[in-house]
Amino acid sequence: MSNPWDEEFAPSTAAENTLRWAHAMGASTLGEAYDMLEQLAFSNDVPEVLGHDDTIEDVREELEIGIETAGPDTLLTTLL
Repeated sequence: MSNPWDEEFAPSTAAENTLRWAHAMGASTLGEAYDMLEQLAFSNDVPEVLGHDDTIEDVREELEIGIETAGPDTLLTTLL
């Protein structure tokens, strides 16, 4: 199956890492991963997930585009 983001959206490394983190924390859809951004913001995982150059707000904007493009019910396993 092709990645639903390939045609209109190319996520950054930080966005991909965030989706992997959310999946490991139990999220199964893009919408659930988006909802977990606040949890990430208050966790000790931010530097490990985002690195030092990216921010939660940058990733939030990317995931909003991803939700518009692929839909909130898109399975993370198809995006990673």
